[in-house]
Amino acid sequence: MSNFVRVGVDTGGTFTDLSFFDETTGQTHVAKVPSTPDNPAEAVLEGIRKLMDTHSFLPENIRFLIHGTTVATNALLEGKGARTALITTEGFEDILLIGRQNRPKLYDHTARKPRTIVPRSLSFGAPERVDYTGNVLTPLDEQYIRGTLAKLKRMGVESIAVSLLHSYANPVHEKRIKSLVEEVYPEAFFSISSEVLPEFREYERTSTICINSYVMPKVNAYVAYLEKRLNLMGIGSDLYIMQSNGGVITADTAREASARTVLSGPAGGALTGAALSLTVSQPDLITIDMGGTSSDICLIKEYEPHLTTESDIEGYPIKLPMIDINTIGAGGGSIAWIDTGGALRVGPASAGAHPGPACYGHGGLHPTVTDANAVLGRINPGHLLGGEMKMYLDRAWNAIEKEIARPLSMDVKTAAEGIIKIVNANMIRGIRRVSVEKGYDLRDFALVPFGGAGPLHGVELAAALNMKKVIVPPHPGIASALGMLCADVRHDYVRTYIRTTDDIEVRDLEKMYLELERHGRSQLAREGFDSTGINVLRFADMRYIGQSYELSVPMEEGPMTSHSIDSLAGSFHRMHELSYGYSKEEERVEFVNMRVVCLGMLPRSESRMVPVNAGARLKPREYRPVFFDGREYKSAIYDRDHLAPGRVVEGPAVVEQLDSTILIPPGYRGESELFGNLIIEAKENI
Repeated sequence: MSNFVRVGVDTGGTFTDLSFFDETTGQTHVAKVPSTPDNPAEAVLEGIRKLMDTHSFLPENIRFLIHGTTVATNALLEGKGARTALITTEGFEDILLIGRQNRPKLYDHTARKPRTIVPRSLSFGAPERVDYTGNVLTPLDEQYIRGTLAKLKRMGVESIAVSLLHSYANPVHEKRIKSLVEEVYPEAFFSISSEVLPEFREYERTSTICINSYVMPKVNAYVAYLEKRLNLMGIGSDLYIMQSNGGVITADTAREASARTVLSGPAGGALTGAALSLTVSQPDLITIDMGGTSSDICLIKEYEPHLTTESDIEGYPIKLPMIDINTIGAGGGSIAWIDTGGALRVGPASAGAHPGPACYGHGGLHPTVTDANAVLGRINPGHLLGGEMKMYLDRAWNAIEKEIARPLSMDVKTAAEGIIKIVNANMIRGIRRVSVEKGYDLRDFALVPFGGAGPLHGVELAAALNMKKVIVPPHPGIASALGMLCADVRHDYVRTYIRTTDDIEVRDLEKMYLELERHGRSQLAREGFDSTGINVLRFADMRYIGQSYELSVPMEEGPMTSHSIDSLAGSFHRMHELSYGYSKEEERVEFVNMRVVCLGMLPRSESRMVPVNAGARLKPREYRPVFFDGREYKSAIYDRDHLAPGRVVEGPAVVEQLDSTILIPPGYRGESELFGNLIIEAKENI
C-alpha cells in the first residue's frame, strides 16, 4: 500500500460515502456505510475504519481529509439551530419580517413566508447610525449594548448576529459591539456582517448573518467532536470542510463562517461533473445527484458549474458565493402516497436512513421509490452494498400493494411503475428549472446521473427531455465524495463600491482590490500555502443604471488601467446579451461590488485511462425479468467491474456495482470508454 492517501467523505440522508485516492498508484477506491442521523460523525469514523481495514493503510497515512457535511443544512431545514438574537440599527428591528415584497408563490393566496430565523422578540435596535459613505451620524450607545447583552445572557440566548445599517462602508460600530460581546457575554457565539458579508442590501445581508449565527453552535459542536475523534484515531491530516462554492476551508474557518457549508455535500457532486466534462470533452452537462432523500441538480456550461451569489434555502435568503444547485425532494427514500383527490404523489417526505424503505427491513412501512425499483426487478435484492445489506422484496411488495395498488385498483407492478413515473416527472421539472427556464437548449447537453439512485432513472429522464446522451461515471454512488478530491482551498472576499464606469478612480479601485487580495494571501499563508501555490481571481458585479441585480464579470489579469474599465464594460454587455437576450451598449454601466477569489491549489486526483483489454469477453452474469413500459423483458445482468473499455451493453440490461445500479432500457446501448465512464445512447442515434 502507498505511504499517502487522500480521503473524501460525504454524509447523505441514507448512506455516508467515502473515497480515497492512492497517491503512489493513482488508484481510487470507494466505500459506503449507513448514515447515523443522530450523530453523523459516527458514520464518518466507521467509514474511515472500513477503508483502512479493507485497503490496509494506517491512519497516519491520510495526508488530506475533506468532509462534506449536512449539519448546517439540517439545522436550517429542520428548524433546530441555536436560539439566536439580532442586534441591528434602531428602527430596523423588523427587517427580517418585512423582507422583500415578492410572494413565495405568486398565485397562491394561502402561501406564507417561512418563520424568521430570529423571532421579533429577539431583535434589538441599537442607537447608532452610519451613512452609505461610511460617515458616523450617530455614535454607538454602548450602555444600550451592555444592557442588551446582559438581558440576552439572562434569557439564555446562545448565538448573536450583528448587522448594522451600512456597516459594509464603515464597520466601526460592529467591531465595537464584537468587543463588548467578548467582554460581557464571552460564552455566546456571535458573528458580525462586516466580517462575513461586507456588502450592501440590508435584508439579504441580515438574513445571511442570522443564518450564520443560527447554525454556528451546531457546526462548532459537530466539528469539535469529529476533530477530537479523528485525533484519537491518529489521522495524519487536519480536517477540511467542503464549502457551498466548491472550495475547501479549514475546520476553524467553518466554525466562524458556518453558513458557507449549507450546500457542502452537493457542491462535491458538481465538481465531479466539471471534472468529467473535461475528461470526456463534453463541455455542457446537467448533473443530477439522486440520493436517499433528495436530488441535487446542477448545470455545467463550458466545463464550469454555474455559481451564484444569491440563493435561498427553504425560503431563507443567503447571499454568499455558492454553486447554483437546485435541490428537490426526490430520492430513493421518497414516500409514495395518495392525496385527498385520489392522485398518486411521491415525496417530498422521505423514509430517510431510519426506518428507510420497507425493503430495508428496518421498520419502514410506507412504499418508497427504492421499493418500486425493487418490485420492478431493477434492483437486485441480493446485491445492495455488494451483498452486505439484505433487502426484503416481500416487504416492498406488501407496502406498495397496501398503500397504493389496492386503493387505486391496480396490480402491484403497475403501481410501482407509476411511482417511478411520478418521481421522474418531479426530477424533470427540477432539471428544466436550471436549464430550459434559463434559456438553455437541452439538446446540446448530456445528462450525468449519479448518487445511489440516479443511474436507475437517468436514461428515462434524458429521453423525456430530448437529451441524446447519458454519461455514468465509474463510481456514481460516491460521486460527491470523489468530487471533493478535485477541490482547492478557497476564500471569497467582497466589498461594495458603487460608481458608474466613467466615474471610477482607477487607482482607488486598484488599491481596494489589492487590499482584498492581501487578506486572502495572508489567510492562505496561515493555512500553509506559499506564493507559488496561490491563485487570485478578480471579478466585478455590474449592472445597467436602474437595474436591481448584477452580473459578476471576470476581470483580466494584471494592474488595472482605464483600458481595463472599458474592457470590463464590454464584457458586461456581452454577458448581458447571453444571459437575457439583449444588451444596451449606449447605456451607462454601474460598478457595484468588487470580488476577489483566493485559491490555495491542492494536488489533483487525476482520472487515468483504463487499458483496453481486447481479450475480455462480454458475458452477462445472469438474466432476470425487469419491468419496462407495462411489460417484463428478459434482461441481461452485468458486473460493472467486468466492462472493459470499448465493450458494448445492449438494452434491456442492468449493470450492477457496489455503490449504484445502472438501468439500460430496451432500445438503448451503453459503451464503456477509456476512463471508465459508461456512455448510454438510443440505438437510433448511434
